[in-house]
Amino acid sequence: MDKQHLDMISSFRFKTILTFVFPLFLLSNFTLAQSTFPEHVILTWSGDPATSQSVTWRTKNPVAAPLAQIGLATDSPTTLPLQSITPTVQKLESDSNQTHYYYSATFQNLIPGQTYLYRVGDQTGGWTGWNDFSTPKNDASPYSFLYLGDIQNDILEWGTRAVRAAYAHRPEAAFMLFAGDCVNNGHDASQWQEWFRALGHIPSVMHIVPVTGNHEYDMLPGAEESSLSVFWNAQFELPKNGPKGLEESAYYIDYNSMRLIVLNSLIALNSEEDLRIQTEWLETVLKDNPQTWTVISYHHPLFSARDGRHGDYPELRNAWQPIFEKHQVDLVLQGHDHMYGRGNRQYKTIEVSKGQAGPVYLISVAGPKQYGILEEKRWMDRVGLNTQFYQEITIEGDLLQFRAYTVLGDLYDSFDLRKQEKGFNQFVEHISSESHPEKLFPGGLYSPKK
Repeated sequence: MDKQHLDMISSFRFKTILTFVFPLFLLSNFTLAQSTFPEHVILTWSGDPATSQSVTWRTKNPVAAPLAQIGLATDSPTTLPLQSITPTVQKLESDSNQTHYYYSATFQNLIPGQTYLYRVGDQTGGWTGWNDFSTPKNDASPYSFLYLGDIQNDILEWGTRAVRAAYAHRPEAAFMLFAGDCVNNGHDASQWQEWFRALGHIPSVMHIVPVTGNHEYDMLPGAEESSLSVFWNAQFELPKNGPKGLEESAYYIDYNSMRLIVLNSLIALNSEEDLRIQTEWLETVLKDNPQTWTVISYHHPLFSARDGRHGDYPELRNAWQPIFEKHQVDLVLQGHDHMYGRGNRQYKTIEVSKGQAGPVYLISVAGPKQYGILEEKRWMDRVGLNTQFYQEITIEGDLLQFRAYTVLGDLYDSFDLRKQEKGFNQFVEHISSESHPEKLFPGGLYSPKK
């Protein structure tokens, strides 16, 4: 073989080596960059929403210099950070031996009614894009928020469309509340990964208010009793104004004219002592409440017609219902029963005139697990079965508007509450089960065929 052919073969071999080695080098750098890039970025509140903002994120590998930055939003692509905060860092190893690093930062001294841009990442590189959020004005300006019931199972497959439908319907909503059972096993890293994938970019631009359900609790290897998800406190930065030992799972948030109270119903069901502690805290928070509207959320419903072995919790009903009525709670947002239900005629200590309402109790479901009801135990004025839902609540001054939609965007339930100088809220029902057919299981059944 002559020299010219030998040179051609050598050149070909050298280029082939470069073709395979150089991309592998790039891939290695790409993998490293991916493992230190922020993921699961989520906005929550740990303080006053009008003047503070918390943000949490995680990375697969530790970063050299984590940082969170915030600046006033303008039309210009040049943003000057007003604050740069070094976050707290928590290393967390899951039961599947996966290690992640969680970062939390809280911006303080913000201006009410202002739009801000923020980003998180590493000072040496690997920033997110600039995302925006707005602080409430702390006045009578109208605002809306979204409420979703249990997702729990097949989160990415079925839960995604409920979350996206809610966000597409009201992208400017103040926050999205999940009434428990976000996942099926609170200690399972893959399920939380699925939950964040289902939410996509939404938590980075819309505040999330999570409520603990029974499935946020589970057994860890070697444990004798269930415990709150190891990921809960790491990935959610929430108020620590609840009862001792229940900080960040029982708490309250004052948003504009509303006090939103989140309870931990599973812990309340543990024992008489646990129920007493949370009930006394609830009484205190409701007694000293300067807000016009009061909304309470927890997982296990006070009233249930659910078929199957779960559903009736008289200890919660006996402890909390009188307090709700005494302090004229407006809405009670619940989950657990995997159906839609609405009722405002469940009274224990009060008498309410026709056309008015005391506490209105809601149950909803956003995921694919769907239960039926026992018709003889029905307490709801309106029922929705075998359907995924999301809800929008809008408050403007003395008016509260509640709208429930199916995942396809069809209005399914609608009522208004209006504050009055004396007595209970005026109740105006726009959709009733007498005038609008209810969604049931195939064949018009209240429970699926076994």
